[in-house]
Amino acid sequence: MRPDSFGEKLRILLKALVLSRTGLASSLNVDKSLVGRWAAGTVIPSEHNLANLTRFVATRVDGFTMLDWDRSSAEFATALGVSAAVAAPIGTFGWLPSSIQEEARRGARQRGWAYEGLWQSTRASSDLPGRFLCDIVQIRSGPEDGIRFRSGIEGVRYEGVAAILQHQLFYFGADAEHGTVIFGIFSGVARQRAQVIEGLSLGTLRDAGGSPMASACVMARIGELSDDPEEDDRRFEAAVSTLTPLAPEGSVSPEVQDRLARTQTPAIPGYLRLLFAHSLSRGAVLEDDAS
Repeated sequence: MRPDSFGEKLRILLKALVLSRTGLASSLNVDKSLVGRWAAGTVIPSEHNLANLTRFVATRVDGFTMLDWDRSSAEFATALGVSAAVAAPIGTFGWLPSSIQEEARRGARQRGWAYEGLWQSTRASSDLPGRFLCDIVQIRSGPEDGIRFRSGIEGVRYEGVAAILQHQLFYFGADAEHGTVIFGIFSGVARQRAQVIEGLSLGTLRDAGGSPMASACVMARIGELSDDPEEDDRRFEAAVSTLTPLAPEGSVSPEVQDRLARTQTPAIPGYLRLLFAHSLSRGAVLEDDAS
């Protein structure tokens, strides 16, 4: 059995049993991170752990045996009483070619965990030169090979999806109440869990004409998500409600200010870029690196 095939079936199983990865790990007496690797399709359980998992499922699903793991994903979902709509991967960007969608699903399985969390973004203010605006962002890796994206500032809430393609994180969000959308492309982080990412954000101003606007943006992780989406959503809303959108003077580090300022290319008027060679995107800083 391929690891990615098992991972898909495990995600279907968790959905069918309404069970979190933490809950399953506790029931099997294994580490949560191991269950995460199973679900991500990185590794498959050892013979011992697969036997324990099968016995656990059999206590909740009549007639479930080791042979059920050899079923196709569709047959597996049917055996567990999960509808095809629930078992199928979410349409991350349904209008993209199928090959790109498959790459996005693979990226979500393999690296979605690296970006999952609560973030604060920083970008230049369009109204007050030299000042900066902040948003709260929530990124959640879903159980069906998708990544959900949320962004909030004052009374505006963008809901959408994200995709990991090659070494970039792309996102698209829409504010249904105000009829506006945003796009973003951020440089990714290899291997480590991302702590800081930078990129370009495209949206519209709040002027009479909804003028197009592009800006450099740096996002820093400010919290982790739990296995309770409702609680995470409450924490997201609490963070948005307590956030001062206009960053206090002196609160944005010189490094971030300099990086945002260097987005423009004087030699090419009208051209914005964030060269990967100088990217701020990174994982955790080790103590030895900081000394």
